[in-house]
Amino acid sequence: MQYTSLLDAIRAQDSDTGWPGKKHRRLQDSPLNRTLRRLEQGELISRHREHDFPYRATYELSAAAKELLAAMAPLAMWAETHTDLVDRTRQRRHAEDGTNC
Repeated sequence: MQYTSLLDAIRAQDSDTGWPGKKHRRLQDSPLNRTLRRLEQGELISRHREHDFPYRATYELSAAAKELLAAMAPLAMWAETHTDLVDRTRQRRHAEDGTNC
């Protein structure tokens, strides 16, 4: 994907998705740039930059990243199926943390 497409796709996500109980602020360019740089250094993505104007960068998952996503998909599906369990556990943990203050 191109950089702007990545940024737009992330910004288009509903603020209710992601980390439960947290409202997300609009993603800015800098955190995405840093994240992409780290992923590239970790060899999880590759960056291809066009040499002609207008300069565009596209990013692609590495084979290792695709393998990681395939391995993590069942865990993500389990978490979606058991959101009630995850929420109860999280609420219980927060209640315990509150009593220890």
